[in-house]
Amino acid sequence: MIDQFTTRPILNSRGEWTIEVTLRSGELTAIASVPQGESRGAYEAVSVSADQAVKNILEIIAPVMVGQKLGDQNSLDNKLKESDGTATKERLGGNALLVVSMVYARLSARAENLPLWQYLRHLSTTPSVKDAQHSVSPRLLSLMIEGGLHAPGASPFQEYLVLPRTTTIIESVNIVTKLYSALRQLISDRFGPGATHLGDEGAFAPLIADPLAPMSLIMEAARVAGLDDKFDLGLDAAADNVFLSPEELNTFYDQARANYPLCYLEDPFKENELDNFASLLAKSNKELMIAGDDLTVTNVERIKLAQAKGSINAMIIKPNQIGTVTETLEAVKLAREYGWKVIVSHRGQETNDDFIADLAWGIGADGIKLGAPARGERVAKYNRLLEIEATQV
Repeated sequence: MIDQFTTRPILNSRGEWTIEVTLRSGELTAIASVPQGESRGAYEAVSVSADQAVKNILEIIAPVMVGQKLGDQNSLDNKLKESDGTATKERLGGNALLVVSMVYARLSARAENLPLWQYLRHLSTTPSVKDAQHSVSPRLLSLMIEGGLHAPGASPFQEYLVLPRTTTIIESVNIVTKLYSALRQLISDRFGPGATHLGDEGAFAPLIADPLAPMSLIMEAARVAGLDDKFDLGLDAAADNVFLSPEELNTFYDQARANYPLCYLEDPFKENELDNFASLLAKSNKELMIAGDDLTVTNVERIKLAQAKGSINAMIIKPNQIGTVTETLEAVKLAREYGWKVIVSHRGQETNDDFIADLAWGIGADGIKLGAPARGERVAKYNRLLEIEATQV
């Protein structure tokens, strides 16, 4: 039973305010903090300011929480949604609801003497995942070069990703870190030491106009490091923030696929251009993972709409887009029913909380996006995946 509840504002990775909550039950303690998106979909749950979130938690949510028994996530999350009473979480804030939902899950796991990923697996409503004793590790989608809102002045596209062709986290991390080091040296040699500055998510952000050039740089660095056959490429276009027409975007994607081992494409068009998504998916013969993020925002109604249009075959999962752990798992279940790939993702404004690493493992995610293997808030999640994997042997 919860007997103590505290909250406070803390800084996120962009030096802006977010919130942290601490729960106690007897001698057990759990802490959670929430990220914020820099690039946000219009249909995401509404976040309120950190000060307002703290006020809402203390004055409205805490009275609901104190005395609540542990281990009943569905009941707790329903109470949180009822306390807010809006579809978009605009009254109390999706950030306020999520941090409480997360910390409750973490404390419940400790009360049951379970690792968080295993607690989340028990909550999973996808039978094949819920009943599995072990799972294949999620595939890393690691960030090498970034642009868009995460690195203004660099490429208009937000994330250039590598997907190691391995079956373990430790092998994937070895590939990613070697490639990251080789890419740093290549960019320094090519553009000067000052060009190795980092974007918001720890990746390099060289000021180059050609949006295909980052892919070329990654592949050149891979050849130098002897890694060119060890990974595929991915791109998060974040097209809501790209000022190109659908025709220009299609031409770019055709060029990228023709010249590079591109296997993953996220938000290739604006969030309401579902027909353009569908046309691209059909043209690729479904050989390309086309993922919705701003399109679907971890929301079952948006997911149903995307399915009806045949727009995607993969989906990003971000708990703070929807507001509670239970709703996140419901979105995962629906995506699985549609046969889509599921990729858990970090946000642009992160904290050191490693909850999403446990979430990805717990739901048997096909992939996980953590940013680059640099900056403490990203590395914390890489290290948590390594820790979980070590317990599976």
